[in-house]
Amino acid sequence: MHTFRRILCALVLLSPLAQAEEGMWLLDQLPLQALKDDYQFEPQPAWRERLQNATLRLAGGCSASFVSPSGLLLTNHHCIRQCLAQLSSREQNLFETGFQATRAEDERICPEVEIHQLIESSDISPVIAQVVKDLAPAQAAAAREAALAELQTSCAAGAPKLRCEVVSLYGGSRYALYRYRRHQDVRLAFAPEAAIAHFGGDPDNFSFPRYALDMSLLRIYEDGRPLSTPQYFPIKAAGARRDELVFVTGHPGATQRDLTVTQLTALRDLILPQRISYLAELRGVLRQFAQQGPEQQRISRREYLAIENALKSFRGRHTALSEPGFMEARVEAEKVLRKKAAKHKLLGPDSAKAWDEINQAQQIWRDIYAEYSMLELMRGYQSDLLAIARHLVRAAQERPKPDAERLQEYADTALPQLTQHLFSAAPIPLQLEELTLGWSLEKLREQLRPDHPAVQISLGAQNPMQVARDLVRGTRLHELDQRKALWDGGIDAINASSDPMIRFARLIDGAARAIRQRHEQEVEAVIARNSRLISQARYQVEGDSRYPEASFTLRLSYGQVRGWQDKGRQIDPFTSIAGILARATGQPPFALPASWSALGDGEELQYAMNFVSSNDIIGGNSGSPVLNREGELVGLVFDGNMHSLGGAYAYDGRYNRAIAVHPQAIRLALQSIYHANRLAEELFPRP
Repeated sequence: MHTFRRILCALVLLSPLAQAEEGMWLLDQLPLQALKDDYQFEPQPAWRERLQNATLRLAGGCSASFVSPSGLLLTNHHCIRQCLAQLSSREQNLFETGFQATRAEDERICPEVEIHQLIESSDISPVIAQVVKDLAPAQAAAAREAALAELQTSCAAGAPKLRCEVVSLYGGSRYALYRYRRHQDVRLAFAPEAAIAHFGGDPDNFSFPRYALDMSLLRIYEDGRPLSTPQYFPIKAAGARRDELVFVTGHPGATQRDLTVTQLTALRDLILPQRISYLAELRGVLRQFAQQGPEQQRISRREYLAIENALKSFRGRHTALSEPGFMEARVEAEKVLRKKAAKHKLLGPDSAKAWDEINQAQQIWRDIYAEYSMLELMRGYQSDLLAIARHLVRAAQERPKPDAERLQEYADTALPQLTQHLFSAAPIPLQLEELTLGWSLEKLREQLRPDHPAVQISLGAQNPMQVARDLVRGTRLHELDQRKALWDGGIDAINASSDPMIRFARLIDGAARAIRQRHEQEVEAVIARNSRLISQARYQVEGDSRYPEASFTLRLSYGQVRGWQDKGRQIDPFTSIAGILARATGQPPFALPASWSALGDGEELQYAMNFVSSNDIIGGNSGSPVLNREGELVGLVFDGNMHSLGGAYAYDGRYNRAIAVHPQAIRLALQSIYHANRLAEELFPRP
């Protein structure tokens, strides 16, 4: 039976333990009774407080955790690819050589890494309920959005090191205000070679057994000194035992477990196939480029690896949605909810209206998806320089407006992260810019057709590659002082600029804004309004017994260190150092770096390399700590198995597994392979 067809059977066959392990829980809403009944564990307030203070979020979409009292944090190697690329040069490729700061002063600033540490979250649902009380639906929606924007803005007013976010939970049945401490002085302390961090490459991605040292160490500085972090996760070198209860804390990006059937159908039939096709073609373009020489390989490697990972993930999700058993289960679940909503009038006299309006919005979404993705999401304009130009153009238009009226990416709370990116001193590879922009302009013409107004404006009678070449070679936006001058000069400087990339960004922005506005009004607003109603109905039926959808906010999942049965074969939960030596072929992606050739035949060959647990994770959990009952770090999440790819839509505790680096591998690497004594002693202090 196929993996995802088993999900249908799982509704009946799952053991109580496997069912209990599902969930990405808020720290103030843990399933305390289940933990007590199933594992005899009762988390105390101090335990939860430490989890909150020591678990971190990388603004780019990963998780991390403090692992020493001196601001040192542990995350994945693949989570800092951008930093490694920006710190690399023709003379020193950190993907090939790795990096180790022998002394504290050798730790190097990552130009665009921003870390968020959650200070507190508060329930603002009563405030919002009062704001919309007795208002008609349209008036309530406008009042709600204005109130949420005002709460978010006032929260961080006058505090540049604070980031505030309003988060919708249970589809708008609850709202929370999250306050984060923002850290932008983040420095690289250690990263192994990519050959060992991504050992096995794409063939091993989302699979197990696995043998990868996908780890890195960063340090947060404040006022030029390492940040004091008294609440951190000490590392237990021995790791976790087989069948031991373990927890994963982190920031899962987004699940879609409550989507309607028509929304899931659009993902299956339209969105995922187009994303897969686009990325597969772009991967081929980058592969050809990388074959031109070592420098081309270096400057394209970060994007190439990210595309490979995304492709495999999207294909796994598409497989899940394409299984008849999976979709049949969702159809039946939706029927049950609709019957309950109608019977108890949970959605008013016309209970079917919410689903009908979402269906209509999905049809509009299908009609405009190509335009929206090509123009507003810039898949027809694949260029870092053009993205910078758009930000400068739009920021000049948006910043003079009241905060609540701006596009959300230019709100006051978003500006520190945006300016960190815009004013990064990291080099921009112009040769790669020409290639990707020219290729994507060809895709723009292919997808929207030559007569489309946006295509005419972008290309006219010119060749896409020539347009890209003229823009990239004519712009000065790769110069930091030019970007700063345009930012500081505002709308007058933008209007007066003769920079071709700025002029092009102004030229194409009208069409992008128009399709964005249509999407927001005819698709996004309609779906949000009716999804909120459906979620409220579900919430009335299930209450807090169910976790809310993941939203890049702090969550906890629990499970056990255990393998699984696959086609009659038992998968052991651990791999060993000896296993990586047996798997090495000397040829990429199974070639060990030279540093690992020093491994002998001693007891270290029996040390654990990677392991799996039944924790419920999704994208965004990369870099999450795996913790035991005592709050000790016993692993570092870096991937999931192939079964977990359907975890965006459902969880099956019999098969879904999180994959983590074992502490024994981390200690062996730091102490014996890289001789990073300063960092090894900080992470594994002697008693």
